[in-house]
Amino acid sequence: MEISVVIPVYNSEKYLEKCLTSLVNQTFKDIEFIFVNDGSIDNSLNILQEYAKKDSRITIINQENKGISQARNEGIKKAQGQYIGFIDSDDWIDLDFFEKLHGSIVNNDADIAVSTIIRTGKKQKKYRIKYDDTKVVNTLEEKLKICDVPRCSYVWNKLYKKEIIKDLEFKKNVFYEDVIWLPQVLKKAKSVVSTPNTNYYYYSNPNSTVKKTQSQKKQIDSYNAKKTTIKFFKDNNIALSKKQRTITKKIVYLFNLKLLKIKEFENKLTYYLFGFIPIFKKTLKTPIIKENTFIVWEPCSKSHSEVVPGFCKYLLDLNYHVSVLVSPKRYKEGLFSRFKDENISYNKLSQKEIRTYFKNNPIDDVKGVMVTTVGKICDCVHYNQAYEAFYPNTDKKKLLFVEHESSFALDNNSWDENLITLRQLNYKNAKSIVVNPHYFGEARITGKNPDIVNFITIGAIRPNKKNSQMIIDAAKTLNDKGYKNFRITVVGKGNLSNIPPEIKKYFDIKGRLPFKKMYEEIEKADFMITSYDPNDPEHIRYNTSGTSGNFQLVYGFIKPCIIAQSFAPINGFDSSNSIFYTTKDDYYKAFESAINLSIEDYKKMQDNLRIYQQKFYQESLENLKGLINE
Repeated sequence: MEISVVIPVYNSEKYLEKCLTSLVNQTFKDIEFIFVNDGSIDNSLNILQEYAKKDSRITIINQENKGISQARNEGIKKAQGQYIGFIDSDDWIDLDFFEKLHGSIVNNDADIAVSTIIRTGKKQKKYRIKYDDTKVVNTLEEKLKICDVPRCSYVWNKLYKKEIIKDLEFKKNVFYEDVIWLPQVLKKAKSVVSTPNTNYYYYSNPNSTVKKTQSQKKQIDSYNAKKTTIKFFKDNNIALSKKQRTITKKIVYLFNLKLLKIKEFENKLTYYLFGFIPIFKKTLKTPIIKENTFIVWEPCSKSHSEVVPGFCKYLLDLNYHVSVLVSPKRYKEGLFSRFKDENISYNKLSQKEIRTYFKNNPIDDVKGVMVTTVGKICDCVHYNQAYEAFYPNTDKKKLLFVEHESSFALDNNSWDENLITLRQLNYKNAKSIVVNPHYFGEARITGKNPDIVNFITIGAIRPNKKNSQMIIDAAKTLNDKGYKNFRITVVGKGNLSNIPPEIKKYFDIKGRLPFKKMYEEIEKADFMITSYDPNDPEHIRYNTSGTSGNFQLVYGFIKPCIIAQSFAPINGFDSSNSIFYTTKDDYYKAFESAINLSIEDYKKMQDNLRIYQQKFYQESLENLKGLINE
């Protein structure tokens, strides 16, 4: 078989016979016609079956309605010919159409031959594109120009060598699929030849899927396709006019009347009343995107930002340019005050602007997006909700989600093992991708204070977060036993109003601090303290399905911690790098051991903690690399 022609059909009974007549009477005979009936509910299938009885070259594929892209993809799979053409079922062609296109390809050793397009309607005919002579072009710019792309990004006035298109599928479930597909094909083709006096008759059907009042999906797909085209030209260093780079972002209708049209040029929006009267302009804020960019987005405006520098460091180590999206206030608080790298960009967008960007823009120009708290864009149970925060049909493989509490999904049997967690889970034998972000920039690693031992606790002071009474009771017991050489620094929201007067002198209540100040306080401290009650159900999550930000700080600043013995193994702690307590009753003994620890033994504890931290970092780096490359 020399030529295969693929014709998607959907409710085309009014026009189908004219299309069929122009095909079955082609002067080129070594040809097959593959009609893909895409769930038609009119008489289209019966018409096809009648013609198929008379002409053995007709093959009919029946499928439920999946759209023109799927129909064409199925047709390509079925095609036996060395060359493939496409016809729309409401169009028709000259009777010698394929004979001339085939001759052009063979005689000029080309990969694609193109024909004139005549646009027809009920009362008029007009050349959409016209060729008066034979011309062979080889460069990408010439190939795009001869096909008049992007103005005429049509797939059906052409004949293609099968070998150049067989592996290039049409994008599924979208309109304007040809606008996305054709430039890629032209780039792959070695040459294109124009064929004069060869006509494709394109019927401008007012009821076609792209001519009706634009639904939201059609608007989105059109915008996406044109954005993809602009990026294609930019990536290949080919100029586009301002008009071609100005695209319609949205149309608001009042019944069938265009009430408002919004057009985008680069990062500016112009609003047009009734589609043509400019009334308002707006500059869009978008993330900094460079070559090989990975975006890190923290969608929580108040919490969890402390994990962002660590995730950025892993991506920098994997040779990505990293574009950071956090609430601008976090920068002012010094989140990245210790962080210097020329391959990281800090964006000052509000969470509303960030969400608008992801909802309305494809992420084709980035390598991926890491969402560092997925629970802020879904309910932590139905993770498909998270994809709704992004542009329709976004490649899900580009999206990496970090989950801080796995129990909700695990209890609901909806857990996804490709979710990132900050440590290995200890709940229902669940698996995840462990990536622990404990880099905060250049940290000053300090030894033990020789005079006053400084304990520090970080985080909100609430019973369900930590048992603040345990800390108060430990301080009271130490005071009663005669220990005066200690201080407890408290960083976080809340208060310790119930501290007895006689031990208030041991407490330094800092409240919530900006990151820069918090980093300094941690460096001045000797031990990070946790106050989990192993018997308290509210605290058990720190040993099973969740984790604490305190542990990331322990690893990052190499600060030995005081921790319940039962909570230690899952978090990488043992007696060589931390100090244990067993129950609330012996909690003070851990403080006593810390106070009495020699400077030399403290350094050994730090060295052991550093060994674990370095091992954990490398494991996390490899885990993230594997997830990205999966």
